Amino acid sequence: MTTRQHVFVGADAFIDALRADIAKCRHTLRVQFSTFEGDEAGRVFAGLLLERKAAGVEVEVILDGYSDVIADDVYPFSIRNRKTLTTERRKRSELLAQLEAGGVPIRRVNPAGRFHRYLLFRDHKKVVIVDDRVGYVGGLNVSEHNYGWHDFMVRVDGPAVVGDLVVDFSSTWAGATTALTQRHESRDYVLNHAPGRPTVLDAALDLIARARSLIVMESPYLCGDRVEGALLAAAGRGVQVRLVTPMHPNHLHNRVWIRKLRRRLRHENIELLGYTGSDGMTHAKLLVVDDEIAVFGSLNYQEIEALAQKELNVITRDPTLVAELTALFDDDARSSEPVPIPRTAFGWFTYRFIHWFVRVWAGRLVRRPSWRATYC
Repeated sequence: MTTRQHVFVGADAFIDALRADIAKCRHTLRVQFSTFEGDEAGRVFAGLLLERKAAGVEVEVILDGYSDVIADDVYPFSIRNRKTLTTERRKRSELLAQLEAGGVPIRRVNPAGRFHRYLLFRDHKKVVIVDDRVGYVGGLNVSEHNYGWHDFMVRVDGPAVVGDLVVDFSSTWAGATTALTQRHESRDYVLNHAPGRPTVLDAALDLIARARSLIVMESPYLCGDRVEGALLAAAGRGVQVRLVTPMHPNHLHNRVWIRKLRRRLRHENIELLGYTGSDGMTHAKLLVVDDEIAVFGSLNYQEIEALAQKELNVITRDPTLVAELTALFDDDARSSEPVPIPRTAFGWFTYRFIHWFVRVWAGRLVRRPSWRATYC
């Protein structure tokens, strides 16, 4: 066994475990999130960072440009919630200024650009690394809004995986992310991807294609022809497929797009469930194949996001961790119900158009060295 890992479900469990590790941190604390807001979640997390900085620890924070535009899940074109968005942006700016005043450097990556035209091109990773010996990887963001959803983080402490996390973080900090593309059949490993290089999605689809008996998968925004086609093909060759998605996705476009998934994946070997806890919203991202190999991290398994975002996932064959993640899925399945089959998938054309647009646009952008240096 090359790594020892543990799953922490929910923000409270994650923060308690992280607090214990941070208390023993003596040298470096590296933190990266796509969302870090100025609410109570942000203030508590910032307090942990400032405490370690005051103790002489070198603290580094990488934040995506997403929260500069969207806060508390409010989009900038919302008129009704404009005051909320303005308030949340101000609180975040004040909190980040407090961190920087306390000596914590913050590296902002993937800016939204003029008119927010690059907002889709996010660095979506969620990683914490303590003294380059312990890491946390998963789907949680530092936000009370996100904390209200069902999600988890995994603690990793093996030198191979944590070493890969350090490589990814350090290269992102330096402004040129190193691609992690090596696959190791004998040990756990890390994959990252970026626009033009959907490594994590490709690896997940390869595992689905090689499944022999069972696939369990949970995702907040699962959709896309490649993903759905791979799951249907697995079911067609006799593999049992169990899927958990939100009963009530948080975004309107995902509520529209998921109707296609629910209609298309009607097969005797596919069980499609809607998560009913946390107001019907799960933000967990998990794939387990044949009770032997598991994938967890930041990727939502939505193909548009896979085209546009920087992601990081861990692939593990550790039997203890695979069993723990399978048990997590089973608990979530028990908190779910069979989803109703929609009468129509009207609206799917919007997905097809956006997917085509992003694919063409991203293909052109990645050919520009200056753009690639900033967003890949």
